[in-house]
Amino acid sequence: MKFYQRIRTKLAIGFLLVAFISGLIISIYARQLTIQVLYENELFHQFTRLKNLKTNLENWLIAIQKDLIFLTQSQILKQYLNSPYRQQDTNRLTNLQQSLGQEFLALLINRNLYYQITYLDENGQEVVRVDNAQGIPQIASPSQLQNKAHYSYFKKSIQLPEQGILISSLRLEREQGKIMIPYQSVIHYATPITYPDGRNAGIMLLTVDANQLLQIVEDAWLVDQEGYYLAYIEPKKRWGGPNDLNTGYQLSQDYPNLASMIAEQTEGNWHTSQNNFSFQRINALQLGNWTLIARWPNPNVVPSIVPLSFHFSIVLLIIMVLATVIFNIFNKMITYPLEKLIQIVEQVRRGNRKIRANLRRTDELGLLETGFNAMLEEINASEEALQKAKREVEVANLAKSRFLANMSHELRTPLNAIIGYSEMLQEELSELDEEEFCNDIEKIYLAGKHLLGIINDLLDISKIEAGKMVLYTESFYLPNMVNDVIQTIQPLLTKNQDTLQIYYSDNLGEMQADLTKTRQILLNLLNNTSRFNDQADTITLAVSREIDSSSKEWIMFQISNPKLELDDEQRQQFSQILGHTDPSSAYKYDSTGLGLAITNYLVHMMAGEISVENESIGGITFKVRLPAKITSSNEQTQVISQTAEAVLEEGGIVLVIDDDLEVRTVLQKYLSKLGYQVELADNGEEGLRLAKKIFPDVITLDVMMPKMDGWEVLSYLKADPELDHIPVIVLSMIEDKSVGYSLGASDYLIKPITREQISKVLQKYHFVHNDTTQLIMVIDDDAVTRDMTARMLRKAGWRVCKVEDGRIALNYIQKKQPDLILLDLQMPAMNGFEFVTQLRQTYDSIPILVLTARDLTMEERFRLNAHVVGIFQKGSYSRYELLAQVKNLLTK
Repeated sequence: MKFYQRIRTKLAIGFLLVAFISGLIISIYARQLTIQVLYENELFHQFTRLKNLKTNLENWLIAIQKDLIFLTQSQILKQYLNSPYRQQDTNRLTNLQQSLGQEFLALLINRNLYYQITYLDENGQEVVRVDNAQGIPQIASPSQLQNKAHYSYFKKSIQLPEQGILISSLRLEREQGKIMIPYQSVIHYATPITYPDGRNAGIMLLTVDANQLLQIVEDAWLVDQEGYYLAYIEPKKRWGGPNDLNTGYQLSQDYPNLASMIAEQTEGNWHTSQNNFSFQRINALQLGNWTLIARWPNPNVVPSIVPLSFHFSIVLLIIMVLATVIFNIFNKMITYPLEKLIQIVEQVRRGNRKIRANLRRTDELGLLETGFNAMLEEINASEEALQKAKREVEVANLAKSRFLANMSHELRTPLNAIIGYSEMLQEELSELDEEEFCNDIEKIYLAGKHLLGIINDLLDISKIEAGKMVLYTESFYLPNMVNDVIQTIQPLLTKNQDTLQIYYSDNLGEMQADLTKTRQILLNLLNNTSRFNDQADTITLAVSREIDSSSKEWIMFQISNPKLELDDEQRQQFSQILGHTDPSSAYKYDSTGLGLAITNYLVHMMAGEISVENESIGGITFKVRLPAKITSSNEQTQVISQTAEAVLEEGGIVLVIDDDLEVRTVLQKYLSKLGYQVELADNGEEGLRLAKKIFPDVITLDVMMPKMDGWEVLSYLKADPELDHIPVIVLSMIEDKSVGYSLGASDYLIKPITREQISKVLQKYHFVHNDTTQLIMVIDDDAVTRDMTARMLRKAGWRVCKVEDGRIALNYIQKKQPDLILLDLQMPAMNGFEFVTQLRQTYDSIPILVLTARDLTMEERFRLNAHVVGIFQKGSYSRYELLAQVKNLLTK
């Protein structure tokens, strides 16, 4: 079939489908609209009906309560209650009882709502009772009167306050504990009656015929607060509550969703595939919350749809005929020009860029022809520009990669400070029992470690792209290397509740390779094997040595988790990453893909092989094959230096003398965080004793203290030749600076003081430590890292000297020799390498520990190894590891 014939067929089908679908949509819309209108009309009718029924029920209940109040205010009843009080004769009481009975009888005949109207005296004895047995109202004879003191409604109502009303639940009437047959549903309304002197005179009781109430609801349903049926289409399901027949029939058994909605809403509607339900909640006073429910079927729309469908069939037929006519017109206008244009496109596809369309039309197809010719011109003109842009992008990408590869110092240095400070803060907050803040600080610490890992991965990728990734080979014992990896990954395995099983072959021995990169490969693969777990699994690591057919030795690493459940997307991602040797492809994946891409590159860089095996039933296995002996490369990494102004600082001991515990606590926190060692005294005598014992570098002194005030302490300090040189900072609530300065105070601060005030004052003094504490010099141009390291060392009990530049450090060492030096390599003016060279010319015994953020080349490591005792990579060591190394060096 030719192209224009296919277009013609598609146009015909398209026009007919549009016509048919349009008619069908209109028909469906009309049907749904009819259903919606019928539904809304019926819903309005049902809501109106339920609302009227609700009003009738509530009015019915209120009318009963009014009748009860009317009976208690009866004049005949008041006369009867006054008779015993006035000691009238018996005939008078009898006449009043008969009159009261006639009044009860008249109300019962007029209202016809009650089974009984009864007046019971204070002993529960019926005085007057009117019955409505079988529709015949009559006054009970004296012999028929009963004592009902044991009935619950009497016991409860007699205890009510005056004008209080007791309303019993709607239930079946009982006699002697048994339900009466035929069933009589009743509600008891009772209120206490009192004599004129306020004594209990009994109760007035209305026994309501609840069957008449239930007749009000017509064919609607009525359920009580517990969901039991009071009125329902099936008589056997009524009165299912525990106080009645106890059959257990409830609305929730038949319509659980409707019952749940009624429990949450006062009114609404709910529907099923066949029926609709509307409900209204009734406030039945003390009876609880009843609910009226109306059920009505879905509206029958078939009679309305039949004539509507006929009319729409006629309209649809007309639309189809018009569509056919329009199709023939458009067919002639579109298919022929398109056929010509397609022939030109085919020639262009075959490489003929000089051909042009020449249809000479002014309509839309003419505009398409003009645009097509212009596009060909643009394609020819842009090909050279695209090639040029491609070369420029490649150059820019390479420059970007080289820039990131040289950013290790600038990125790792602040992260090292964040990790170090958060680690120290966490320990300090733990000592203060601030568990809530400890959790927040731990999140900062973990986030910093995570960010450092991502930055390291990005820097590795950038170094790979820039061609700066270098191998530094050394010989190492394989089991020791694997044990180090296990200790590093163990916290992650513990967190994920995983178990690691390790299998060694007997002939592992040594391996000559890049130790750091080999460890990185194992850590990345173990991390990927464990991180996706939702439950505890067993991960296996097998290490073996093999010899191939050419007698070349290989080290095999196999990491597997047979129970790891990965979805198809994750399995495909793993396979795609390990299928590319170009590390730039890792940028389209998350941090997992980035680490796996680096691992893939490192394995191939060391002339090895890596693969992943996905089991069809779940699980994953990584296999790595590395040569047992690898030759290193000779490329070196360049690092950018910065300059900064150098300043020397040194901490000291501060003695705080104050009788206020809160002030001492606050100052201890302030000064400890500033890096000072703090001693506390709660009175003047104790302060003088400590001053002579520890010889502090500065003293803070309160004035208003019991026994010995601050002025007296200051006089003693300045009179003692061993203590008079110590600066004293007076902290007082009263402003009397003249007295303080006259007695020899160095500074005078008015309480309350801030951390900034005390810090600014203490910076005036250069403290001199006693020589019993070992001195550590910290040389680093980054102020945050320098302060963090110094604070950590001071807290561990050592004296610290902070220096920003190697040249100033050499000048200071000529005056005072430290016991240990912590050295950063990249600094302005004089870097760490130059400092080590000049220091060793004069001082050969001072141990030097290097803390650096840069990646060292093999030549730089050899250059340092002869002069330093250790090298720590910033951000990759913990606080405890550094303190342990420092302690070990100072105790040698």
